[in-house]
Amino acid sequence: LSLPRVSSLCSSLLFIRPCHRFVSSLPVRAAPSSLARPRNGVASFPPAVTATVAPSWRQVVVRQMTTEVTEEDYFKRCKGEAEAGIAEAMFEVGMCYLAGRGCDMDERLAVEWYTKAAELDHIEAQYNLGVCHYYGRGVSPRNPSEAVKWYQKAAEKGHTTAEYALGMCYEKGRGVEKNTNKAIEIFAKAADHGDAGAQFKLGECFYYGRSGLEENFEKAAQLFTLAADQGLAKAQYHLGLCHYYGQGVESSESKAAHLFLRAATSGHPQAEYQIASCYYSGRGVEKNLDKAVEWFEKAAAQSHPVAQYSLGQCHYYGRGVAKDEDKALSFYRMAAAQGHAQAKYWLGIILQQKQQSKA
Repeated sequence: LSLPRVSSLCSSLLFIRPCHRFVSSLPVRAAPSSLARPRNGVASFPPAVTATVAPSWRQVVVRQMTTEVTEEDYFKRCKGEAEAGIAEAMFEVGMCYLAGRGCDMDERLAVEWYTKAAELDHIEAQYNLGVCHYYGRGVSPRNPSEAVKWYQKAAEKGHTTAEYALGMCYEKGRGVEKNTNKAIEIFAKAADHGDAGAQFKLGECFYYGRSGLEENFEKAAQLFTLAADQGLAKAQYHLGLCHYYGQGVESSESKAAHLFLRAATSGHPQAEYQIASCYYSGRGVEKNLDKAVEWFEKAAAQSHPVAQYSLGQCHYYGRGVAKDEDKALSFYRMAAAQGHAQAKYWLGIILQQKQQSKA
């Protein structure tokens, strides 16, 4: 797809993404780089970087140690290097304390070491320190203003998750004066940098015509595609809707079903319901009531009211399962409790029939 830069697509939109995640670490992982940050499983090194990436600090440390490296050994080595002033080692010590890896878990000490590394411009430490202050992990009370400070520092170095977190702060007015325009600017930058969540949110605004953006299915589908290709389940689901209804792309029930299945496999409840419906009706896939029930059950287990109602119907009529009025009643109750009108109707019918049979 030929897609203009995301920042040129938007003028005003609202983002909702409660996603400030810690950067995790294992004894051996890819070297951090201020030029390119792997995000959502996709490394985005610029074209000029073609040589073999040099071993990371972690890899060098582990290679210098014995082949049987315990977590305790690794922590001790990191602690020694950290006390010698190596920022990467400071970050690793923070990660060890946060997870209790090779030492007792201690969020306060994690913050202490993140702070030391962050003050030496360690980008991942700056982001993690922001998360700690935002949620009050290892600090008390929580301090969104301090979180914004560290998100800003990491974002300026191209940390896309920090950009997203910073945008959320501006959008919600947490730790900084609320500024929707600033939030938009930051979100667009994160999307341009390849952040799947930002690409999805932009697409969502175009799809539904939200937050000052005019409805534009073609742009929405383009953005959903970018995010879906990175494995984002909700983008796969929405791209499936585009194909199912022919919105911004050619109508294709088979492509829609394929996308619904990809998202459902990742546990997306709406996609689980949608692929179940496809199997139930034979839209885009070969009709298969057994698979329909299987996916209805997965969605129902995640409290999807329409899936619960659909399971009630399957059990009531014996479609894909043996007829079982009691099970049907149970699923109707679940859906009715969430306000599903048809489930309430069928619940009333069955209860009335039971009362009449007792009379």
